[in-house]
Amino acid sequence: MRVSCLALVGCLVVPSAAAQDRLGDDEIVVTGTKVTGFGVKSGIPIDQVPQSIQVIDADDLIGSGARSVEDALRAVPSATVARNRVSGYGGNTLRIRGFSPQQIRNGIYQRFYDGTDPSALSNIGRIEVLKGPSGVLYGQSGVGGIISIITKQPTDAFESSVALTGGMYDQKMVTADVSGPIADTLAIRLTGEIERSGSFVDHLDLDRENVGLALAWKPWNSVSAHLVAEYLHRETLNNPGLPTVGTVIGNGVARVKRSTFLGEPSYNLQENDAPLVQAWVDVDLGGSWTLTPRFQYSEWNNTGRSTELGQPAAGSLTLIPRTGRNAGENDKFYVAQLDLAGEVMTGGIRHTPLFGIEYNHDDVPFTMQPVVPCGVGPIDVFAPVHGCGAPTSNFGFTARAQLEGAALYAQDQIALTDAWHVVAGIRHSDSTNDNSFTTAFFSTSDRMKLKNTSWQLGTAYALGGGVSLFGGYNTGYDLGAVTGHRKVDGTPFKPETSDQAEAGLRIVRDNVRASISAFQVRRDNVGVTDPANAGFSVQDGQFRTRGFELEGEWSPVAGWYLQGGYAYLDAEISKSSDPAAVGGRLAETPKHTFTGTTRVQIGEVEFRASGNYVGARKMINGGAVTLPDYAVFDLGAGTEIGAFRIDATLTNLFDKTYYFTDNASRYSLNTESRVLVGEPRTISLRVAYRFGAGGR
Repeated sequence: MRVSCLALVGCLVVPSAAAQDRLGDDEIVVTGTKVTGFGVKSGIPIDQVPQSIQVIDADDLIGSGARSVEDALRAVPSATVARNRVSGYGGNTLRIRGFSPQQIRNGIYQRFYDGTDPSALSNIGRIEVLKGPSGVLYGQSGVGGIISIITKQPTDAFESSVALTGGMYDQKMVTADVSGPIADTLAIRLTGEIERSGSFVDHLDLDRENVGLALAWKPWNSVSAHLVAEYLHRETLNNPGLPTVGTVIGNGVARVKRSTFLGEPSYNLQENDAPLVQAWVDVDLGGSWTLTPRFQYSEWNNTGRSTELGQPAAGSLTLIPRTGRNAGENDKFYVAQLDLAGEVMTGGIRHTPLFGIEYNHDDVPFTMQPVVPCGVGPIDVFAPVHGCGAPTSNFGFTARAQLEGAALYAQDQIALTDAWHVVAGIRHSDSTNDNSFTTAFFSTSDRMKLKNTSWQLGTAYALGGGVSLFGGYNTGYDLGAVTGHRKVDGTPFKPETSDQAEAGLRIVRDNVRASISAFQVRRDNVGVTDPANAGFSVQDGQFRTRGFELEGEWSPVAGWYLQGGYAYLDAEISKSSDPAAVGGRLAETPKHTFTGTTRVQIGEVEFRASGNYVGARKMINGGAVTLPDYAVFDLGAGTEIGAFRIDATLTNLFDKTYYFTDNASRYSLNTESRVLVGEPRTISLRVAYRFGAGGR
């Protein structure tokens, strides 16, 4: 797996003409002087940058047998995943250094798009993971960092491929990829995937489709235009999980089977779909200056019919109460940006500045229906009997958030000497949040003006011999985390803010890349449980993580590759309205995580093995229930025979039973009643046939 300890520098861009003269290049180019990655327009030596990232490319996704973005990111040592493909909700629950990251796609931040279908891998060229806040370049950034998805771009020669994937639990999937020029100045790429699979959970099937279109047009040497259009759709039963008592906590009878489905097959539904359109143009102004306008439109549409599990009924440890919920959401998002980037010399010092302006408009309506058409009663976890009863009432409400904002940002890469480099940036955002919240009992409506200034200062110093020191301080803010959330009086929350300080050492040589860093990340204005009003939150919390991380990759001899990492995370609630909560550990954040991968080429076959250890962690922030630690090991092999590529994967080799929670949200209240189960031992086979050169 090409997992490189890189760093964030450069410009806020989608892949530009300068970075993509070879339109089909999905590789991360690492030479003595240049790194192409994380949306940078111009390369910069790897030992000059102050923040590390890890990069996973399209071949790694295939070789590891990853079935979702979350699967792929298990290679990041400070990351933990709290969801799988059969979870009730399809969103990305990755945590990096204890906090949720923000997803960007081709350099533009996403709102809820990652919640549509994390299994949609067919159009992903590479995944880049930046650790820590990054509010200067990416605005509404997640506190844990940035997950950057770079989609596949057209190639300058015709190539295509088709792949069939099958495996246990009736897995059936077909993937297609066609790319090439259709005129002297125009190239196209079409990708798509259809899956009709079962799962290890009774009654639960997974139906999903995704399609991607990319156009690259270069009418003149100085102009390069790009269009990316995608559509994702995922439909499955909403999975309520299993009760904590009987899985993580013994019930005195037996362990609940991990295949048990405690929802209602005739009622439960989780259906998400999302279109996305991105367009940008790189205009070479001459003299090393480039002007880049870009636009993005996306939707996120969700229908959720669920049954929620409660605590065991009085006098019984196997009878679990249930309640029904019926909700829907239809969101629309617009983003427009204009960047100007170039290079200047002042007094013998080279500057690489970027200046940008951004406009965004988010419309987020959410409805909870007051009537649930499927009345659900208690269910026995060892002998579940399914069936809907009479309709029941629910707490119904309608919430709507309309966020409109503008931002100015600037960043400069400064080469003070050949060995000493500095990155500095600042961003000012000014937004308006129009909120409404209506129930049968009351209605509120208000407008909140939101302002934030984020900044970054980092430096790197080369010691020689491929060894360098790096460090920095950067800040971020998050509007998405608070949009739609309210206090007991109906008033909306303010933006969350965050900051990170980090220092480390990096080694980059021909066959070794490694880094070790120490850091502290804080998140302020956190919504925590309101001690005076059950079911509501107040915004006076602070979460803090301190730790260190070691990661690297090494090829001791040709044909043998090793990659691994370790992270120590001391993550806790440092401030709260509830004094008893202070010092409690953060949800799904273990103190210790290990990850390791090896690949060995023997003849025409590549053999692969990987392991992932996740330490014990809390189910919810400051909660009472601790999830046990676990270790999962995978095996795989792949070969190419002519135009065929064959990859076999065996995941969870020892069939380890492990648990996690998909309700580790900062606003979750009573979420220790249920858990989700990790996937059991699974075998899958992927057979691909390529037409033309390079198809996968």
